Amino acid sequence: MKLTRTKRLWLILLLMITAYLLMYSVVSDRKSSHNHENTATITKSQTTNTGDNGTITKQTITNDDSEAEQEVELSYYDTVEDAVKGSNFAIDEEGVSYTNKKEIKEKVLFLESDTDALLFFIGNFIENKDDSDALVVYKFKVKKEGNQTKYSTPTNGAQVAASSEKDNYEYSGSKGEIKSCLNLLNAYQIFNLYPETTQLQWGLSRNKNAPNLTINGKHPTKVIPIVLDGDDCYFWYYEDLKYDSSKKAEISFKKTK
Repeated sequence: MKLTRTKRLWLILLLMITAYLLMYSVVSDRKSSHNHENTATITKSQTTNTGDNGTITKQTITNDDSEAEQEVELSYYDTVEDAVKGSNFAIDEEGVSYTNKKEIKEKVLFLESDTDALLFFIGNFIENKDDSDALVVYKFKVKKEGNQTKYSTPTNGAQVAASSEKDNYEYSGSKGEIKSCLNLLNAYQIFNLYPETTQLQWGLSRNKNAPNLTINGKHPTKVIPIVLDGDDCYFWYYEDLKYDSSKKAEISFKKTK
C-alpha cells in the first residue's frame, strides 16, 4: 500500500516523537540507577577468552554507601569492527532489531577517549531484513590490556533511516532538518565522550552547501560527504556546541570569508 505524502509526514513525526521518548526513558533510568555513580567501586573483575578473538569481562560493582551489587558482563574485542559484529541489542519475536547491526558498510567518524569510544557508520536499516541505508552511532567502553586497546560490546546505539531523513528534508527544508537533528539526535548527550564539559552535536544535511553550514555563527568541527540510498548527503558534527532548544538557533548555509 502506497503511503500518501500526508501519511508519510505523520509517520515521520511519530517516529521522531518515539525516538525522543525512548531517549528520555533511557536517561531517566540511568539517573535513577546511577545516583551514586561517583562512589561506585569495582570489587571483582574476571576475564575469560572467547572463540571469536574477544574476551568477556565480568565486573561486580558496589556502591560505597550501600550493599547493593550489580554484575555487568561485557565482551571486549581487539578491533571496533569485531565489537560491532558482537553487538547483542534486543531482537523481537520476529527476529528484527532496529539497533542490532553486524555489518559496517562505511565508516563515517570514529572518536575515542580513555574510557569510551563512538563510531558513526553507514549500516543496514534492518539487519538481515532490509538493505536500505541508515546512519548508525554506537558507543563502546574502552580498556587497555598492555599495549592493546580493546573495545566492548556496544553499550548504546541509535540510527537515522535514510528514507526518514529524506522525507524530513523534503518536508522541513534545510534549516528545519538541522533543527530536528539538534533537538532529537543527542538531546541528552548520551553519545558524548565528555558530557561534563562539552555538548557534542551531530546530524545530516542534504543541502549542497552544507560544507558552509554555521549554527549560531560557528562552523562544524567537520563536514563529511556520504551517500545514503544512492543520494549525496553530508554528515556534520561539533565537538562542542552549546545549544539551548528554548532559544532560536541561527542556521546558515552561506559561505563566509
